[in-house]
Amino acid sequence: MDIQSNTENRNKELKELKTFLFDLDGTLINSADDIAEAVNYTLRQLNRVPLPKEEIVKYVGYGAKKLMKDVLKVEDEELIQKGTQIFREFYLFNPCVYTTPYPYTEELLKVLKENNKKVGVITNKYEEVSKRILDKLGLSKYIDIVVGGDTAGEKKPSAKPVNYALDGLNAKSEESILIGDSEVDIQAGKNANTKTGLVLYGYGKIELAKQLKPDYIFNSFKEILKKLEA
Repeated sequence: MDIQSNTENRNKELKELKTFLFDLDGTLINSADDIAEAVNYTLRQLNRVPLPKEEIVKYVGYGAKKLMKDVLKVEDEELIQKGTQIFREFYLFNPCVYTTPYPYTEELLKVLKENNKKVGVITNKYEEVSKRILDKLGLSKYIDIVVGGDTAGEKKPSAKPVNYALDGLNAKSEESILIGDSEVDIQAGKNANTKTGLVLYGYGKIELAKQLKPDYIFNSFKEILKKLEA
């Protein structure tokens, strides 16, 4: 099969999928500044030295408790819990001061809904704060379900939040794709037997994610739009 035919088949396969599931941070939205602000507020409250945003974003994507453990660089469970609580309270009320959608996010979501696709968000961020951000950015109207790290009892890379979303959407895994920026997203999709798509512009460990052999690799949402419209 020549390259053009293979590309056409891949585009056809993507267009025929009925459900599109997205990670949030580093995939739909650029939330680095607000997360860094909340982390550094927490560190100051704990009499710790603030960290550069570039270091903080390396730890994004695994949930608030893991984020706190990584930035505090301790094993002290009590301190980690205290930090997580401070972070959560601050971030809940300041989740979207600087956060913006990535380019073509709204355009892609709009096209998916116009084509009667089911759309979900699966994030390791808290469900409540995720919904607040999506509301403020005007994206909620395109999204059928939001599954947070505290929604289904387990976080990605577990299949549980993916299956929770699929059940809520009455969707089949073989007709679905999970798109994200990290190895956690790709592994979660594979664990739930969906197709998987890796975006290259987010915060995740790209090389680690590539080793998991995602079904698709996208440089941008514009690229997905072109494939859907091809």
